[in-house]
Amino acid sequence: MWSRRLLAGAALATLLSCPAHAQIEDSWLEQVDPWGISYLEEDEPALRTRMWRGARGQDLLALMQEARTKGLSPAEQMLMRRLALSAGQAPEGEDSDALLAERARVAFELGEAAAAAGQFAELGSPDAAAMAADLNLVLGNEATACDTLTTPGLEGDYWPKLRAVCAALAGNTSGAELAMEMAQAQGVEDNWLSAAIFAMSGVAPKPPKAKFDNGIGFVMSNRAFLEVTPDAVPEDRADIAAAMARRKLTPPDVRVKAAQIAAEAGLIDREEFRIAYNSALAADGFNPRTLLSEAKFADADGARSDAETAEAIAAALEEAQANPARFAATASLLRDGMARLPLGPDTEDKALLFARANIAAGELEEALRWVTPPEPEPEPEPISLDPAMPTALLEDIGPAPEDDPVPDAADSAGPDDGSGLAEAGSEQDPGTDEDALSPDPEPEPEPVPDPPSFNAAWIGALVILSDPDASKSAIRKAADDLIAAAEMEGNTEAAARIFALWTAAGTAPPSEARTFLSLESPVSDASSAPGDAIAVWAAARSGTAAEVVLRTVSLTNGDASELGLADITLILAALQDVGADDAARLLALEATGYWKEAP
Repeated sequence: MWSRRLLAGAALATLLSCPAHAQIEDSWLEQVDPWGISYLEEDEPALRTRMWRGARGQDLLALMQEARTKGLSPAEQMLMRRLALSAGQAPEGEDSDALLAERARVAFELGEAAAAAGQFAELGSPDAAAMAADLNLVLGNEATACDTLTTPGLEGDYWPKLRAVCAALAGNTSGAELAMEMAQAQGVEDNWLSAAIFAMSGVAPKPPKAKFDNGIGFVMSNRAFLEVTPDAVPEDRADIAAAMARRKLTPPDVRVKAAQIAAEAGLIDREEFRIAYNSALAADGFNPRTLLSEAKFADADGARSDAETAEAIAAALEEAQANPARFAATASLLRDGMARLPLGPDTEDKALLFARANIAAGELEEALRWVTPPEPEPEPEPISLDPAMPTALLEDIGPAPEDDPVPDAADSAGPDDGSGLAEAGSEQDPGTDEDALSPDPEPEPEPVPDPPSFNAAWIGALVILSDPDASKSAIRKAADDLIAAAEMEGNTEAAARIFALWTAAGTAPPSEARTFLSLESPVSDASSAPGDAIAVWAAARSGTAAEVVLRTVSLTNGDASELGLADITLILAALQDVGADDAARLLALEATGYWKEAP
């Protein structure tokens, strides 16, 4: 297993001990600047090419060596990925080579296997080449990894083992066994690899258990069809977990565990996550072992009631509230299950949780559905009987139960004195109609709807914060609702923080919200170390985007909601200044702590 010290130190050993011309002589690096290679997708935003300029190399190196790569939130993942994968101009100064090695290490620890393999290959040392070859085994680039064996001057324990592996992969198990004997003669011991090679040849009476701590273990475990258990999934190698999640032959319970790790690291998308779980659910004998598996199983079970399904989904989401990356991954997987549930007596106590989960999954309309009371069924209008309606039609309708029957015409006839004709004529004269002379009754005023609860208004404000294209009318309504609910329920400081984050993310609050922000901003939300946040902003002013990212991730520390309002405002402004507007908006959302309980 590659250690952090090996990744940074061993990769630099050759770089720092050899003249610069020796490192690139007769190599591809002579024509291509390794700093100028982008590993991002074509349509993926990148940091500006001057991202490394404007700061001393020694300062950037110190920040890189201390950079967090584990336990990142989705916004932090986005920023660190762009730092490690964007093309840029080389940093100035003698620390450029050391920074190049640190960049490769960061890509490796983020699980960006393809980028790390390419970057390690550019470093030019045998140890870095070994890392590149091992990563290519994970990526399925076995020919590329084995071609590295033709490079002259390779030294170290890795290469004899790779020689044996490449022979085994080519079907030459006898040659692989001989290569392992030669490796052992050179003092390179690996009992597990020897046993795996014998298992491939079919002569091992008791094959070893699979292990996936590196590329050699990954490829040999798969090729030898070694027994795999969930304990074999490496929690510190998200790139290998992603490869296991994508592999159809991975056992179901192993595949779902690997998919969870990879999804939290942002290495597989929603569809790949869903496919991994659906394949497990379809497998014979699959036994849900986690709350997330139970939730997916409940959603797929047509015999479960809405209440039972909602309970299972809520349990999985509540368990995932430990950090925003896990909550977002879990919500994305359970998105369809929540969409199939109605808002009603069986689910109303979980409505806020489901709304927050849909925010995490990017389903903003669904989030609003869970906090919007259903419209009541309209009451049927009573039938009104018009006095001018023909008698025949009245007879067809029939008398109302409480009315007396209409008397027979013969019984009700009076003396034939002509008064009946006069009365009839009077009834037909519109000029003497008393109803026509009386003014129309005033329409009843429509009832004023009750303001939404603070939780509902808070979800509406989060939707605005998540949507860079929110309309002015939607922004105004969300602001009005939040102000009214906050004042009614005493949550004015939480509402003011939302308005501040709107502003910092690029959404302008309306006038009344700005006044509310000025009056209600939390006085206890001041910065504890304003110099750190100002340093981020100052780095943006100098155009050093790499420093902005590194200082930001150091300050946010996995939970931007713990930062004071002044600090997060300066950080978001700095991210926008270096062109990372989408990351700034996502970080602003995380600064609300939305994946936790509502304020």
